[in-house]
Amino acid sequence: MTAGPGRTDAPATTPPTPVGPGSTRRIAALDGLRGIVIVLVVLGHANGNLWPTDLVLPVPVLGGFFGGGAVSLLFVIGAVIVTRGLLRERELGVIDPVRFYARRVVRLGVQLVPFTVAILVLHRIDPTDTTSAHTTNQSVLNVLAFTWNTYTEQHLLEARPDFFHLWYLSVQQQCYLLLPLVVVLLGARRRALAAALAALFVAITVWRYHVFATDGWIVAHSSTTTRSDGLVLGVLVAVVLPWLAPLRHRAGHAMTASAVALVVLVGSLQELPPFQYLHEWGIVFTLVGGVLVATIFLDPAPTVASRALSTRPLGYLGRASLAIFIWHLPVFALVARHTTTWQWPTRTLVAALVLGVVVWSSHRFIEEPTRIWLATHLRPRRLETAPGPVPAGTARPTSPAAPAGEP
Repeated sequence: MTAGPGRTDAPATTPPTPVGPGSTRRIAALDGLRGIVIVLVVLGHANGNLWPTDLVLPVPVLGGFFGGGAVSLLFVIGAVIVTRGLLRERELGVIDPVRFYARRVVRLGVQLVPFTVAILVLHRIDPTDTTSAHTTNQSVLNVLAFTWNTYTEQHLLEARPDFFHLWYLSVQQQCYLLLPLVVVLLGARRRALAAALAALFVAITVWRYHVFATDGWIVAHSSTTTRSDGLVLGVLVAVVLPWLAPLRHRAGHAMTASAVALVVLVGSLQELPPFQYLHEWGIVFTLVGGVLVATIFLDPAPTVASRALSTRPLGYLGRASLAIFIWHLPVFALVARHTTTWQWPTRTLVAALVLGVVVWSSHRFIEEPTRIWLATHLRPRRLETAPGPVPAGTARPTSPAAPAGEP
């Protein structure tokens, strides 16, 4: 097990649609935010795999940055981007749930299929991998079917431990099965949709407390009905964004305040009781993260926070966050198994180098070509209407399923 008290795991998969002169700045800030979150995820999972858990976690404030807890923010970012695209397609009359599903299968499949093939090959040739063939095969099948989170709830002791972080992708895709249908049915009734989403966010939060008390942290940690609150909040943010436009002049201050608040929250996590990422801390972190994402989409004038988020290294990490997310824990486990007698600094350096090569290769030869292909394939068909100009202010339809780095 790699998740535990006070920590969580995951990343991101969808790019904002360029609309207006500030779109480049907005995309850069979102990529940077995802880059920061994926770094927090990787650091959290390095504990116990690459270095002893008591090396950093007990250090006041600093330990919080190595304790995980950031996955809900990735849910928010991805859901806002995807929902905005679906709402735009609905307004233009080109929404197509089947094509949406197909794009998501392609988007994630091109990453997960090579990953699982590599795991199957390594399992056969690596004598240090003591997981049984049956367990490995079942784990691979459930990861590819996006049912991994439910499988681990029922087969906790049998599932591959280096796959445990992949619950995030299962929860995300299970929710995305319903999202386009919700937009089709309620997209024209935004007030009712917003009210329903707010109520659902509260219901999921309350249910998580109940599940934690009755079934334990494992189920509360990875169940779709307990961990989809961040995704629901992201959908809600996308729905209400047009109503927030009059507040754009204050978005810069809100962006800075929410960014600072998130840093304080992360630094405080390890000072709190265990499992706070499933309780009050997690609620506040998710809500503040929702505010930060909303301010980025409101596109205020450049601020210190937006400039910091828009740096090139963070942007690359954000765009490659899906590959980083999928590969980091198996790479850490593989290196750890083969370096049991090494000192942790050397082990960490080797693991970082191996992960860097794998991620660069995956991003360069799989991620980018797939994104380019999806830019011209499996896109929604335009309505068969009489020729005429596109109404002023209406964006051209784009698919929400071609993410910019949503792990």
